[in-house]
Amino acid sequence: MAFGMKKKTNQQQERNDAETQLASYWNFKFKEAMVTKAPYTKEWTEYLDAYKGDIFKDKTKPDYKSDLISNYIFSIIETIRPIMLDNDPKFQALPRHPDGMPFSTDLQEAFSYEWDREKMNVKLYKELITTLVVGTAVSFLPWDSVDKNVKAIMVSPFNIFPDPLATTVDDAEHMIYASYRNAERLRRKFPMKASLLQGGSINYSELVHDNNKGSNVNNQVLVIEVWTRDYETFEEDTEGTRKQKYPNGRVIVICPELGLVLSDKPNPYKDGKFPFLLMKDYDIPGKFWGNGEVAQLMSPQKNMNELNNAILDSAKLTANSPWIIDKNSGVGYGKITSRQGLVIRKNPGSEVRREQPAMMPNYVLNTVQTYKEDMEQISGVFDSLKGNSETGVYTAQGILALQEAGQARIRLKVKLMESFLGEMATMWYSRMKQFWQDSRWIRIIKADGSYDFTEFTREAFGQDYDIKIMAGSTMPVNRGAMLDLMIRLAQTQMPDGQTIVDREAVAEYLPSEVKSAVLSRMKDKSTAMEQQIAELTQMAQQLGEQLQQVAEQSNQADEQTDGILEEISKAIETVNKKILQLEKEHDRIEEESKKETEKAQIRTKSYNEGYTDAESLVNSETGEQGMQDMSQPATQPMQPSGAGEGLGTGLPDDMMEGLEALSDDELELLMKKNPNIGELLK
Repeated sequence: MAFGMKKKTNQQQERNDAETQLASYWNFKFKEAMVTKAPYTKEWTEYLDAYKGDIFKDKTKPDYKSDLISNYIFSIIETIRPIMLDNDPKFQALPRHPDGMPFSTDLQEAFSYEWDREKMNVKLYKELITTLVVGTAVSFLPWDSVDKNVKAIMVSPFNIFPDPLATTVDDAEHMIYASYRNAERLRRKFPMKASLLQGGSINYSELVHDNNKGSNVNNQVLVIEVWTRDYETFEEDTEGTRKQKYPNGRVIVICPELGLVLSDKPNPYKDGKFPFLLMKDYDIPGKFWGNGEVAQLMSPQKNMNELNNAILDSAKLTANSPWIIDKNSGVGYGKITSRQGLVIRKNPGSEVRREQPAMMPNYVLNTVQTYKEDMEQISGVFDSLKGNSETGVYTAQGILALQEAGQARIRLKVKLMESFLGEMATMWYSRMKQFWQDSRWIRIIKADGSYDFTEFTREAFGQDYDIKIMAGSTMPVNRGAMLDLMIRLAQTQMPDGQTIVDREAVAEYLPSEVKSAVLSRMKDKSTAMEQQIAELTQMAQQLGEQLQQVAEQSNQADEQTDGILEEISKAIETVNKKILQLEKEHDRIEEESKKETEKAQIRTKSYNEGYTDAESLVNSETGEQGMQDMSQPATQPMQPSGAGEGLGTGLPDDMMEGLEALSDDELELLMKKNPNIGELLK
């Protein structure tokens, strides 16, 4: 048992030694990165003071010296900032496979919701100061396991210490986030190390937000959060295969001044990236940190302030020139003032006169104007961008054209910002895909100011997407000019009779105070029209059903008619056969009748001849009267019985009744199929 306790103690001691060694190693790396970054830290502090105007204040000047500060740096920064983020960005979810197309709109709505939920518009607007002044703003994008949401934390660049050889976050071997935290909060978060956490004063004032103050705050602990690649630590799995322990990287939380390792775990994100993003004002090739506006404006700003103060001092001296008074003049000290109509009484023979100071040279004023123009040229922010009219340009369109031309430099900054937002959205999507396990309700803000909810399901995460920002979507739009343009386009008809834009496009650029009301009324009218259309559609469906019933009945009638016509056709074929038989019979009868007629004629002729012979014999026996009764010969041959029956129309009576019952269309169809019926009816 004692051996087991000793072994356990040894293991604990080895673990403690390993942690101490790990903390010492990263403390050295932290100091190394801090030394490499020191020149930037010093410059950034001056740039921030220049933005606030503190650096131009000279507290050593005597009271009679002017200390005027015309901070054009502040003016330039605050002119650029609202132009860069006048509107919320419009996200585009571009699927990498056609199967992702149905979910693109859902993702875009989800990103718009997340943008509002995290109040990114306010955060980014603040960070633009850091971007424009210092040159680089840093965003930290972790997953909050308690709130179950992605967090966008804007981190001060003073607190980030990259790998000294890194040029971007992607090629950095490690990133260190250093900050001071309250010891009590750390004890609650890491109870196993609570007894070892001891707070103290702040030794690195650049790591706190108020750089020059707060150093006397007690109970603070320096904490560094190290995100690093780890290619050397291996472990064996259950099958005995040796593999990397941290394939996606490693996250170590250390208190370097106390030699404590608070946590050591793998990178929790499947994409394997460090959760840091950089937004730069000017991206310098081969440099990790960007450059800002103030770095180029500091020198002319300082010289312009000195000249302005010299001009002010000269003006004060000229307006109140010095007096020269003899000691024996009898004018006491402080008796001469700047009061109008002042009367000075002096002793005879003494001198009291006012010295005329030298005038300020004209080149001084010209130099101040030159410095101002230099700052405009350096920053690209001219008076026309602020709405001031240039000489000879007074029309609204001309001023708009000048403002658009003046935004050329700002558009480059906007492109870098939109690239940063696209990278942030892509990483945001990676967090959502990994940690959003259930469906969520997304709030959608409509154009008229109203809102609705839609359900976002995990089916959208089945595909990969590239998230981008529509170019220039954050830039300002001159709504007055666009409204005028939309009205003219809405009045312009195309060859098909339709206007180029609809009324919704016109309403989009109405003033915000009337836009919602107009869109609401348009929506109400559209709803009423949709109801009418729905009613008409329902009536059309009912009419279609009725027509379908009529068609079905007509089909049934056609089927019946086809049956009748088929029966009539069969009957006609039978009648035709009978007619042919009757014709043959008629021909036979006529032939027989002809033969009988010939026979009758022969008999009659024979009879008449016999009669003549007999008459001569009878006359001699019976007398003349008897022979006269027998003198009428048989001139009409006898017709065979039944020779002319059924040949009036060629059709039986029942067949004629069936034809009379048919309609004109049916009879016409029957006659087209059987043309010989017409001949029979004739």
